[in-house]
Amino acid sequence: MLKDKLAKKITSKPDVIQFAKDRKFEGAWIIPLSQNKPTKDEVDDYLSKEKFEVIIVEYIWNSTDDDNRFVLTLFLDKKCKLQDPKKFLEICFDFFYNYSDFSTFIKTIDLQIIGKPYLLLNKTDSVNLSVFNYWLSVGPVELWQKGNEFNIEEITQKIKKRPEIEKTKLNYQGLFFRFNVNGQDDGPYYGIKTPCCDKQNDDWVINYKKIDYWMNIMLKGE
Repeated sequence: MLKDKLAKKITSKPDVIQFAKDRKFEGAWIIPLSQNKPTKDEVDDYLSKEKFEVIIVEYIWNSTDDDNRFVLTLFLDKKCKLQDPKKFLEICFDFFYNYSDFSTFIKTIDLQIIGKPYLLLNKTDSVNLSVFNYWLSVGPVELWQKGNEFNIEEITQKIKKRPEIEKTKLNYQGLFFRFNVNGQDDGPYYGIKTPCCDKQNDDWVINYKKIDYWMNIMLKGE
């Protein structure tokens, strides 16, 4: 099962949590683990700054390690049992500051936010790639969709046609495995970002061996 395979890879605590409203990732509220847990007033201030339809949480493991960085992205959409954004933030902070292990973390999200066993039980719907926290301003490159054959040569050529993604000074890149993209499953839209780049001086550069490795694990179970 994919959840068990990831649990063997993700063995540290997440060290950054961030929230974004309506996919506005460049304006994300970013909180490192080294910072004190935000107060209720700070949560209220964040939620009241502007109107929004959907709020998104991202947990980041090994944020400074290009070989072991993972990101879980979860949308609080209408298919979550929990529908209170304030309660959502409070629960997410509890998970972050009281984290024990990946398997327990996933089970607890399923129970308290989604309302049933759900995360990482279905196959990946699609895969894209972009620059973290500049996802929409740079624009992702679509690499694979369910029903397609996995071909690393084709994927390599797609990335090379986007030099602003292949090499960037903005931030590290994310290889994003997306689940329930079309909302056909009875649960929220979410995804996992895996390692896919190396820092070379001031640039992050795509590492195609990492792309191939994680595509095989996430799509083929190899």
